[in-house]
Amino acid sequence: MRLAPGVTFAVPLYNKAPWIRATLDSIAAQRGDFAREIVVVDDGSTDGGAGLVAEWASGRDDVRLLRQENAGSAAASNACLAAARFSAVKFVDADDLLHPDATAVLLEALRREPTAVLAFADRMTFPDGTLPPMPPRAPLPPRRVDDALARVIRNSLFNPTQILVRTEVARAVGGCDERVLYSQEYGLSLRLAAAGPFVHVPETLAFQRVGIDGNLSADQGGQLARATRALGLFLADKPDLPVSLRRLAARRAAGRAWLWRRRHQGETFLSPWSLRRLAAWLPPRDTAAFVLASAEAIQPPQR
Repeated sequence: MRLAPGVTFAVPLYNKAPWIRATLDSIAAQRGDFAREIVVVDDGSTDGGAGLVAEWASGRDDVRLLRQENAGSAAASNACLAAARFSAVKFVDADDLLHPDATAVLLEALRREPTAVLAFADRMTFPDGTLPPMPPRAPLPPRRVDDALARVIRNSLFNPTQILVRTEVARAVGGCDERVLYSQEYGLSLRLAAAGPFVHVPETLAFQRVGIDGNLSADQGGQLARATRALGLFLADKPDLPVSLRRLAARRAAGRAWLWRRRHQGETFLSPWSLRRLAAWLPPRDTAAFVLASAEAIQPPQR
């Protein structure tokens, strides 16, 4: 597919009916002189959200609603990516909101850094049932992030609503890792960070709704385990990473596992997971297996 200059707004949808209209309104309100489309992939919703999207899109020619059986947000995000017709993809969680200038600002940041594969902004959380204040913009110069992979290994830098990616690069690296059904942005960010630098826009341009019953982001253990598992799978795919990065990955994973087990299972400083933190400095011969074991120490995968 030949890509045209512009932005595809990618919205994976699963049981977000109460919030999807506000999210779509936020996308429609984006300012800027760029071609655009909205691709919503309904990932087997059972709450009528897809019908609300169809109703909202009635009379518009820039919205496509695609449907698939429930396969997880990583697969739904990849379906958006595969369908994109424009050269940049702006991911948006189906219960988040965007500042009206978010997309234009991120596009400009990528234009100024032609080798950057991804631009990301800061985010603010707001309680469900309220509307976030849209603070007046205080533009600061974007910052190129050349050590993107080391930074992503240390910590997840963003949620999907914060990022704008180059479509061709995201496709070339394989998109989101569908072996981890959720926390899709972390696997994608690892893959993209191995492909090139990021650019950070130090402004609050994304707004994340919190306090939703059953929201996966509220499950801290699950989030940590999924991110750690994504890291382990990435290491398995990239066995030739420098020793410094493999050591960093092992230390971060073992540290997360130890802290989680100490806080939630009462393990002592002489426990096996405390000792594994020391082993991580070597690094382990099979770093990928070590990191994947750390993920299971936090929360075993659901069978």
